[in-house]
Amino acid sequence: MDLQLNVLTPALAALGIGLLIGLEREYGQRRVNGRVKHIEAAGIRTFALVALSGNLLTWLPENLMPWGISLGLAFTGLVALLSYRSTSRGDSADKGITSEVVLVLTFILGALTGMGYALPATTMAVVVFCLLRFKKVLHHFSHSLSKMDLKQATQFLIISVVVLPILPNEAFGPYEALNPQRIWLMVVLISGIGFAAYAAIKVLGQRVGLGITGILGGLASSTAVTLTMSRLSKDSPALTATCQLSIIAACATMFPRVAVIALLFSPEVSMLLLIPVAIVTTCAFGTAAWLWRRSASEQSDSGKYQPEMNPLSWRMALSFGAFYALILFLTHMAQAEFGEGGIMSVAGLSGLTDVDAITLSVSEMSRERLSAILAAQAILLACASNSLVKWGMGMVFSDRSARLGLSLGLLPMVVLSLAAIFAIGM
Repeated sequence: MDLQLNVLTPALAALGIGLLIGLEREYGQRRVNGRVKHIEAAGIRTFALVALSGNLLTWLPENLMPWGISLGLAFTGLVALLSYRSTSRGDSADKGITSEVVLVLTFILGALTGMGYALPATTMAVVVFCLLRFKKVLHHFSHSLSKMDLKQATQFLIISVVVLPILPNEAFGPYEALNPQRIWLMVVLISGIGFAAYAAIKVLGQRVGLGITGILGGLASSTAVTLTMSRLSKDSPALTATCQLSIIAACATMFPRVAVIALLFSPEVSMLLLIPVAIVTTCAFGTAAWLWRRSASEQSDSGKYQPEMNPLSWRMALSFGAFYALILFLTHMAQAEFGEGGIMSVAGLSGLTDVDAITLSVSEMSRERLSAILAAQAILLACASNSLVKWGMGMVFSDRSARLGLSLGLLPMVVLSLAAIFAIGM
C-alpha cells in the first residue's frame, strides 16, 4: 500500500500540473479581440496527458528510464514543432512560441514528479502559471523600461551575483566582528529593496506598489526599507504619505517575524512575546490604515505620476554598509566584555542594526542556560532599539512632511516594547 501511494501521489501531482497549465493556456487562447476562437495549440487535456506521460515514463526499469524520458521529450518537442508550423500559417504571422515551449516544459515537470521532485515541480508549475497569466503586466513593465533602468539593473546584478559570492564568508578583525560577505549583503539588500520599490511602482502604481514593498521588504529588512523609502519621500514629496505607509508596514512586520523566529527555537519565549507583539502590530497597522486613506489623495492628485528615482544609490548603500559594520563591531565588543551578564546591553546594542541575530541567540540560549523571561525581554529591547533607530533614520533622511506620520507610527512601537519588558518581568 505504501509503495502504491508513493507511486500514485507523484502521478496525481503531475496530472494537477498539466491541468493547471493547460487551463491557463486554453483560457488564454479562447478569446482574441473579444471574440471566441478555435484553440490552435494544445488545450487542457493535452497538457494534462503530456505531464502524466512524463511521470509514467519514470515507472520504467532504472536502466530504461533515461532512454524512455529522452524519447518522450524528443517526441513532445516534435509535436510542439509541428503544432507551431501548423498554427503559424495564415493570419497568425505574429504568433509566438509560448504554448509550444510550455508544452515541452510541462513534460519535464511531469517527469520530475516521478523522480522524487514532486514539490519543486509543483512549485515551478505555479511560477509558470503566474508568468503566463500576467503576460500583459510583464509586457507593460518591460516596455516601460528605459536605458537607465537597464544600466542600473546591470549594476545591481554585478554587485549581487558577481561580487557577493566571491567575498570571504568568515569573521576577522578585533573580536572577529567583521564578515565581508555579511556586510556586503546589506548593501545588496538595500539596493534590492530600492529596485523592488521601483519595479512595484511601475507595475502596480505608487500606492499599491509601495505598500506591498513595505510589507514584503519588512520580512527581509525593515531597516533597509526605512532607509530606501525615506530617501524616496525626499526625492518625491508627492509620495510622502505612501512612503510613510511603506515604512510603518515594514517596521510592523518585524514584530511577528521575530515571534516566529523565536517559536522555531523556544515556544516558551514565543508565548511570552505573543501578547506584546499582537498589541504593537495592531497599533502599527492602525496607523498604516490611516496613512492608506491619506495616500488615496496622493494617487488622485498625482495621476499617473512616476517618481524620478535612482533605484541604485551607491552613496546611500555604502554609507549604510559602513554604519552596519561599525555596529557589528560594537556589538561583538560588548558581548565579549560583558558576557551573559550584560545580555540586555548586548540586546539593546545589537538591535541598532539587526533583531534576528539576537532573537536567534537568546532563544537558543533559553533552552539551556537563560531564562525565557530574560530572553523575551532581550528580544523586546532589541525591537525597541531597532524601532528607535529607524525613527531616527526617518527624521534624518525623509522629507519634513513625513516626520509627523513616522513619529506617530514608530515611536509607539518603542514605548509599547519598553512597557512590555517591564510587564513580562512583573
